[in-house]
Amino acid sequence: MNTFRGPRRVAGLFAGTLAAVGLWIAAGATLAASPLTVITEDYPPLNFIEDGELKGPSVEIAKLIMDRLGMAADIKVYPWARGYNHLQNRKDTVLFSTARTTAREKMFKWVGPIAEKRIGFFAKRDRGIKLGRLADAKAYLIGVQRGGVTMQYLDQHGMRNYDAASNSIANLRKLMAGNNDLWLSSNSTVAGTCKRLNIDTAALEMVLEVEKTAIYIAFHKATPDAVIDAWQTAYDQAVAEGTVDGIFRKYGLTSMRPSFRR
Repeated sequence: MNTFRGPRRVAGLFAGTLAAVGLWIAAGATLAASPLTVITEDYPPLNFIEDGELKGPSVEIAKLIMDRLGMAADIKVYPWARGYNHLQNRKDTVLFSTARTTAREKMFKWVGPIAEKRIGFFAKRDRGIKLGRLADAKAYLIGVQRGGVTMQYLDQHGMRNYDAASNSIANLRKLMAGNNDLWLSSNSTVAGTCKRLNIDTAALEMVLEVEKTAIYIAFHKATPDAVIDAWQTAYDQAVAEGTVDGIFRKYGLTSMRPSFRR
């Protein structure tokens, strides 16, 4: 026998909507007084420029949230090191897609997770490089993103045998040319960059996985909590509605959907 639960469900949705509206009103007043500067980088596959247009799952998620909060979807594209410097030193700055690591946890405020990545060492398959543990990588020159989480990871482990580049395209080109032995990156970035350079991903292999990382939208630590709560609520609603799932399906990146919550 079917049991009618319509009124209770409607009431619950109505209550949730009222709570969200309350957060958005509070955040709106704060944003009006101090508008946010939203920054990303050209770094596929989560955020990238194609045919002069900014695209990617993270871009669409950020625009969706901003639209729901009544913000103009004005997103600046900077090299990672410049954007990360702004995030650390300039109030009202937002940066995505940002890996939420232990080292960064208290440096910023966070909304998400909007994606997840598997990070590891990649090598040309025909090199036959084998790594059994992290220490084995000390024998090789490693490509990393300048100022990025991969460079920070090696620094934290006392490894300076890296070559820092400003973007993934430079790192992949150096790897393929034999200038670098390894590339410390995520599986998604490798796949996206190979596509842009028309390189078969089968030519590369991950020789050692080091971690799975949650990807977030990061805010300067002085950002008011009302703003963080409003962004998170708008994002959570988009997840619950299935909108975020649809965005990842659109780009063929369902493997990068976050499998865990904050």
